[in-house]
Amino acid sequence: MTRALALALSLLPVSLTRGQWDLPVRLELAGDSVVDRHITGLAAPLEATDGAAAVVLREQQATWVHAHGVNALTGDWPQVPLPLAGDHPLITVVPDSTNTGPVTLSLPGTGAVPVVKYATAPLDSADLTAGLPVDLAFDGTAWQVISPLPRPCPPGMFPASRDVCIERQPTDSANFYAAANGCANRQRRMCTFGEWIAACTMPNGILLNSIVDYEWVDHAANSGNDAKSIGLNNNTFLPDCLSGGTRVPLTVLSYRCCSDR
Repeated sequence: MTRALALALSLLPVSLTRGQWDLPVRLELAGDSVVDRHITGLAAPLEATDGAAAVVLREQQATWVHAHGVNALTGDWPQVPLPLAGDHPLITVVPDSTNTGPVTLSLPGTGAVPVVKYATAPLDSADLTAGLPVDLAFDGTAWQVISPLPRPCPPGMFPASRDVCIERQPTDSANFYAAANGCANRQRRMCTFGEWIAACTMPNGILLNSIVDYEWVDHAANSGNDAKSIGLNNNTFLPDCLSGGTRVPLTVLSYRCCSDR
């Protein structure tokens, strides 16, 4: 730096000492200490053509989207606008709820865009988990999930959660022991108390609308002699996700099986 240029810079007011460098070559910081080898005070990139600080890339500030809603997600567009036309942007979405069916994602200026898996398949319930990031790539028509997803449920079952599938229809007329054996014979298991309630209280109503009788669940109800049954209101005898009681295990009731995804 020449003495004249150094003198000119020293005379500028502090509020005016700002500028922009356009360098045709690589900039190398060669200070003796870590403090001397970094640039501070850079504003966050707001335009698609702005340069991005390394911390923006490391922390995914440019592509990290928090999404609100259950199935019709609305997200905050990344800090750096990513145009959909002509590009294939990658974003990481963090939903605030677990989905219960097919999903769309609306970002400012995009409208509702389908979120799909395996190229064309809509999402199943519980494919997205509240607070769990999922990576998406835009293919020109839809957001493709490129993160690992749970395996789909076998025919006749639906997702009760990200980890569990449950049968859509109950099996009638079995005592508790026969129910346990019936599930094992299908390479499945009896549903736990919590799994059954989680499936029954889902907004899609698949399990609730299929209840025809009390159903066995894999729970001894803190009893050495009885097993837990659930599914009907004890006063009205109408389907109820949170009502039930205990029964002697030889009582004949309905049951349905669960399996791990």
